[in-house]
Amino acid sequence: MKNISKHAIILAAGKGTRMKSEKPKCACEILGKPMITHIVEACKEAGLDKIVVVVGYKREYIEDILGSTVQYAFQDEQLGTGHACKVTKELLKDCYGTTVIVPGDMPLIGAENIKKLVDYHEKNHNAMTIASCIFENPYSYGRIIRNKDNNVVSIVEEKEATEEQKKVKEINTALYAVDNQLLFSSLDQINNNNNKGEYYLTDIVSILSKDHKVDALVYDYDYHLVGINDPDTLQEVVKMYEDTKD
Repeated sequence: MKNISKHAIILAAGKGTRMKSEKPKCACEILGKPMITHIVEACKEAGLDKIVVVVGYKREYIEDILGSTVQYAFQDEQLGTGHACKVTKELLKDCYGTTVIVPGDMPLIGAENIKKLVDYHEKNHNAMTIASCIFENPYSYGRIIRNKDNNVVSIVEEKEATEEQKKVKEINTALYAVDNQLLFSSLDQINNNNNKGEYYLTDIVSILSKDHKVDALVYDYDYHLVGINDPDTLQEVVKMYEDTKD
């Protein structure tokens, strides 16, 4: 009998050199806790059963913070988000159900937003669901490309986008829910034929959409969905958070 459950992959292998810290980015603190701690707590509160954290650069910092509360997969080379998900295969390949993929620099995502994504994904029987936002000025973000039936057919990175695609205002936040078995079958099909020479996780969208339903759930943009890359953004997120508490 298949054990159908909910899982998480947290991508926490990056250096985060712009944070100007000796720690890996996800070990840097916000609101009194390391970023990675906020995310793991949110995943557990959202009811995700198996949490796999992808570690790499100075992995010992992340492992010291989380201890045995999660499982770890090691990304020895920074070859992109698709490669980061691939290294979790041994831990998750026999699992069925929904896997949530969370960037390790989105610390305030919160359990409610994760649950909202999973519930929408499962209720609509999607193969993959992307958390998206609408930006008036979407420069630098990956664009959500939909077909005439409003289904998502691809995510195109800014550097790869045509002039027409750059006009799209729906952007990818890098938070996803995906059928676990389809995740790994599609990851096996991606390549690194792009401007960065990396394996983009977003390439699985065009692979899955050929035979399965891929959708995007549009969120209001606020501090929950901000990825933190530098100290200035961290302070901005803290201010956004504190403004909601006033």
